Amino acid sequence: MTQHLTNDQRLLLAELESWQLLGLADAPDYWCKHIRDSQGGGTARNPEWRTAGVWRITYSWGLAMSEIGDYMHERKRDAPEHRVTLTWAEITRWFESLPAELRAEARRQRKLGIELVSRVVDQILAHGITEPEPTLW
Repeated sequence: MTQHLTNDQRLLLAELESWQLLGLADAPDYWCKHIRDSQGGGTARNPEWRTAGVWRITYSWGLAMSEIGDYMHERKRDAPEHRVTLTWAEITRWFESLPAELRAEARRQRKLGIELVSRVVDQILAHGITEPEPTLW
């Protein structure tokens, strides 16, 4: 059964690097831990989020697009400053619910050139879309 993400959650995943998305599609448990432990974050790529003054933050519980100011990464998932959140469990379940063929293709593409990688990443993020155009919150 396919797990569903909101469009805002998909936009949050799209903030990750292509190689991270391919890694998550290949081995979500391993790559969730890797991304979590790296404590990455930064300026939003999405121009609307950048204009709104939110940025991507990695927490021990998951990822969030949130207002700047949580430099110690202490906000909880339900903090009002977050625009959208994804827990590691939600991320893992969603990637595990992708079709086996798409996950296998992601595995093959992980070491190829960026053009091919981008195409697979676009397919991953588009999988199972059932909502209209994205809303940011």
